[in-house]
Amino acid sequence: MIDLTDQVALVTGAARGIGRAVAVSLAEAGAAVVVTDLGRPVEGLTYTLASNDDLAETVRLIRDAGGRAESAYADVRDHTALEAAVRTATDSYGRLDLVVANAGIASWPELTWKATPEQWQTMIDVVLTGTWNTARAAIPALIDGGRGGSIVFVGSTAAVKPLPTIGHYAAAKYGTVGLLKSLALELAGDSIRVNAVHPGGTGTDMTQNPAAEHWQATATGVGGALELPLPIHRMEAVDVAHAVRWLCSSEARYMTGAELVLDAGATLR
Repeated sequence: MIDLTDQVALVTGAARGIGRAVAVSLAEAGAAVVVTDLGRPVEGLTYTLASNDDLAETVRLIRDAGGRAESAYADVRDHTALEAAVRTATDSYGRLDLVVANAGIASWPELTWKATPEQWQTMIDVVLTGTWNTARAAIPALIDGGRGGSIVFVGSTAAVKPLPTIGHYAAAKYGTVGLLKSLALELAGDSIRVNAVHPGGTGTDMTQNPAAEHWQATATGVGGALELPLPIHRMEAVDVAHAVRWLCSSEARYMTGAELVLDAGATLR
């Protein structure tokens, strides 16, 4: 029964998967939502990124259900584009209260130390610097609103118990944890909370594609580490969205600097 009426949210990477589920979930609770994503390829990836049509579909899903939504195409590596997305929120709805830094990528080197310099740099640029850019662009609007707010980073269990061969991904996600804890301290006086949700294996395009499936089947040391103690193969994006929505709500009003692990028990192994 979470009520986000009169709240305004910005969700990055919202064209599909977890980002879309988060945007729809926040809108269902009454929030107006500005959704962003990247409508062009990122070099070196082995799966298809979301398209402009995918982002438009997220907006349609929200509006058809009676919610409020606007889109803003933004590469999270581009701070100026994210500032423009924040302006879309404030111009359209008058304020900004909630920020979900969800945009991310995956790549699957044979071993961490065999990742190409391009794979390493792209991962850091999108996952770590992109999260920083999102926060930096949004925080002034949250402070100006004068009634606090919530920032949620969508992390990964790779920031809790890393898997072999994807150290570049783990390093980027671990970096966002350090960032959120610093920001939580800095923004506490403005009643702005900063937390993370760390999903385990979730059925999205990023994890369900030939390259990811090959990695899961063949990467040294991965194997059983992906098996979940709860009797499911993958979580659903909506499960992550519910956790994010809770952290955005007043029901989590005293949670800040926290990491919520949502992984069906995967990190217990």
